Amino acid sequence: MRAIQAPMGILVAVAVVLAACAKDAQTDEQIGTKTAGGEVSTSMSGDAADKKGMALVRVVNAVPALKGLTVRSDDTHSLPSVDYKKVSAYQPIDNNWVKFEVGDQPTGSFAPMETNRELLTDGYRYTMVVMPSNDGNGYTSRIVRDELSDDQTKVYLRVIHAAPDLDEINVVAKGGETLFDGINFKSEAGFKEVAPWSGTLEFRTEDDKRLVGTLPNVALRAGTSYTVVVTRDKGGKLAPIWFEDQPMAGR
Repeated sequence: MRAIQAPMGILVAVAVVLAACAKDAQTDEQIGTKTAGGEVSTSMSGDAADKKGMALVRVVNAVPALKGLTVRSDDTHSLPSVDYKKVSAYQPIDNNWVKFEVGDQPTGSFAPMETNRELLTDGYRYTMVVMPSNDGNGYTSRIVRDELSDDQTKVYLRVIHAAPDLDEINVVAKGGETLFDGINFKSEAGFKEVAPWSGTLEFRTEDDKRLVGTLPNVALRAGTSYTVVVTRDKGGKLAPIWFEDQPMAGR
């Protein structure tokens, strides 16, 4: 069978896109992460992780009031337990095809309530968001790949919908534009480049634009990547979680 050769222009374009993706994930700098609670952690560079044959994974607990959420990457390795609204530090994972098991018994017999299989790439960063399931009787999870802003004049922003009883939502900069439109449960919107901005983020229903919650006192700084996870507290009120990532050389 005769091989089909792609035009050189297409090959060059693909190479440029792949190089850009690799740059976003495999920086040669350590990454600093800061959460809304003020916790700060530092993780190895993507280049260092790649050389060690590892991917980097962290966990966000978006299950209201749940303490001691535990995620195992295999039968013998557990990631540090995470309380509600907390974000773990990145943990190195030395397998590419991983079966993540989620449970809430950090000690004693571990009975997984959720399993998520994921193909990881060495040197890349991932965030695993654990959230309530649709029926409210267990957990579900979503694993997304992280990106880092390489533009010191722009902000990278993404929103992850982790509130199962909330329909599609829009994210609006109060007094300004709609940043994201029609985000479904378990879906990720972003990363989107936006200009540096301060104010209140509004979360509105996609159909009638009804306000369902806010995230006040937001200060989006250039050269920084932000993640907002939309979830609820134990009382049912919208309680967004946010955290930021930035190359240490940019601090």
